[in-house]
Amino acid sequence: MPRRELRPHHVWLIGVPLNLLLAVPAAYPVAFGMLGAQVLAGELGWVPVDPTVVDDGAGFVIGLGLVSVLSAGLVVFGLNALFAFRAPKLTAAPYWLAVALLVVLPGVLYWTHR
Repeated sequence: MPRRELRPHHVWLIGVPLNLLLAVPAAYPVAFGMLGAQVLAGELGWVPVDPTVVDDGAGFVIGLGLVSVLSAGLVVFGLNALFAFRAPKLTAAPYWLAVALLVVLPGVLYWTHR
């Protein structure tokens, strides 16, 4: 049986709610990524860093965060690839940009406005 092709608007109708749901468990990998970016920017001298964050073993947390970010990214990519690659007429760049924003932006807004 051949694979069914989807229309681009079907991919968007499936992808937007799916990625908003994926943003919920991706909130913690986003937080780890933000912590890693903050420590890295502090080490480069771009922003002041809280010394207790670095002294209390931020390297281990950042390492775990890197693993969780990669895992979450693979899950998000895999679930979206299941149906996004079935739409040959889909404009890929705007869709994958929307995927990234829909997954990362809610986590960033949650952790910065707490």
